[in-house]
Amino acid sequence: MKRFLRRGALAAVLATALALPAMAQEARPPLPAEIAARGKLVVALFASFPPMAYKRVEDNKLVGVDVDLAENLAKRLGLTVEWQETSYEAAIPAMSTGRVDMAFSMLNRPEARDRVDYVDYLTSGMQLYALASHAPMKVATDVCGQRLGANRRNGFDAAMRKWSDENCVAAGKPAIIVMPTEGTPEARLQLRQRRVDAVVQSSESVPYTMSQEAGTYVMVGEPLNRMTIAMTFVKASSQLRDAMAWALRQSIADGSYKAIIARHDLSRNDITLP
Repeated sequence: MKRFLRRGALAAVLATALALPAMAQEARPPLPAEIAARGKLVVALFASFPPMAYKRVEDNKLVGVDVDLAENLAKRLGLTVEWQETSYEAAIPAMSTGRVDMAFSMLNRPEARDRVDYVDYLTSGMQLYALASHAPMKVATDVCGQRLGANRRNGFDAAMRKWSDENCVAAGKPAIIVMPTEGTPEARLQLRQRRVDAVVQSSESVPYTMSQEAGTYVMVGEPLNRMTIAMTFVKASSQLRDAMAWALRQSIADGSYKAIIARHDLSRNDITLP
């Protein structure tokens, strides 16, 4: 399996974030003065991305692994959390203008590292799935020549064209017919309408999707690559980045991190796993 989205220039930041020995006694880095004074961390929110962050149907309460983890880390820094709803594309501009301090649930993407710093906290990968009623597709290359719904907003459409060239076309198989969508929910709707034969989605969200419509979908093979999901900060926010990286190390060291991700069925996406 090809890995065409790789960790790069900020590997040192991640290594520091996840270095566990003797972390329990590590001194807490200082917070930016403005954030310390207000006692509040303002975080960009993507409120329709279960199990990361979403509003629970029965009471409209904001829940998810990002919600639990952000509150856990902020508490270690003596802060509360205020969520500001925004789109994925608007998160970096919102940080640049100071509307929010940081964002969760952003892919660690090499092309953005000249503008932002990342602290990885979950693994991810592009996972294919199809309708259980579709003619069986057992492995990823069974999608060659098929119509595939792919979210253009996170770059999965371009990534799947590249994967198709390298794994379908190069092997003499027909190319995947990639059909860009304005988000994964749209791709899933097209799948249910049989306008596409399969969908690609971030691996951390597929189990939740399948649990909501039991028996409707089947995964096709394993994730196509390994990516990471990161807390994201503009370059001017290195002090906040270091404080949040410290808080993450503490959460990993005392077991809180593992408990939070297990609660949301994300243990397979544990950033500390090899």
